[in-house]
Amino acid sequence: MQTRCNKWLAALMLLALLPEWALAASAEPQQSWLDIPQQQLVYLQLSDGDKTVGQVVLQLADPFTPKTSARFRQLVQDRFYDGLGFYRVIDQFVLQAGLPEDETHPAKLTKSYPPLPAEFSWPIRGKDFYTPVQSGDMLAEETGFNQGFAVGRAKGREWLIHCPNLVNMARDANPASATTDFAIMQGQAPRHLDQNMNVFGRVIWGTEVLNLVPRGDKAAGGILGVKARRGMIVSARLGSELPKAAQLPLQQQLTNSDDFQQMLKRRRARSDEFYQDKGNGKLDICYLGAPVRLKTAQ
Repeated sequence: MQTRCNKWLAALMLLALLPEWALAASAEPQQSWLDIPQQQLVYLQLSDGDKTVGQVVLQLADPFTPKTSARFRQLVQDRFYDGLGFYRVIDQFVLQAGLPEDETHPAKLTKSYPPLPAEFSWPIRGKDFYTPVQSGDMLAEETGFNQGFAVGRAKGREWLIHCPNLVNMARDANPASATTDFAIMQGQAPRHLDQNMNVFGRVIWGTEVLNLVPRGDKAAGGILGVKARRGMIVSARLGSELPKAAQLPLQQQLTNSDDFQQMLKRRRARSDEFYQDKGNGKLDICYLGAPVRLKTAQ
């Protein structure tokens, strides 16, 4: 009896600790899934500076920031990121990678890339597959999912929300100054960056590998001045460049599907017996997430 009680308590504790997207991907009925095209995926092989630590997969946001997504795809095909490091890493905030201004490319690449225009927001498009989640958000009139990406909406415009694992192009004070360096968001959602950065993708696989990238000193702005201390990008490849055996058959759940809608309903109600406080029915778009999984054999 004591063993059964301990197992039951452990299960409830795990339920309380899991984020909403993890619950949705594991406990909910997994139907209505869409294959993610390999040309929309970028595979990053990372090292901690000494050894390879794993693979991270990005999904590009072509429908929203086409110029920035096209630039990143071009940089990958040019092998620009191979051998570059994460030179600014602040724990629970950001992992920034690229080529610092005072350094030369390890492969002696000299091609220059012009600054990108600002792609911070765009007019709402009625034809998009949009799933509303929360009205009256702190920083938007409404939040929801558009083709799997978390978005905010207000005054007829839409933008990608800086939830953890979102990827943007680094820039200086000039809105149209992004070129090659990119940053991956982590920890608490840095929503103050919404509508201020060119967001071009999100990490959808291998997020745990990011925890193995060496951190910088927060007091020094997270800068890792010594190259040997940096986590490195061993290689960056488009999924469509990889042999079939190396491609991951990733799928995302359609947020306008009945399954996802039922999950939203249950999350709002906190219907599991674990919850004593049922909340107010509101949902944090960044805590929820849109589930991604490996396609199962048919």
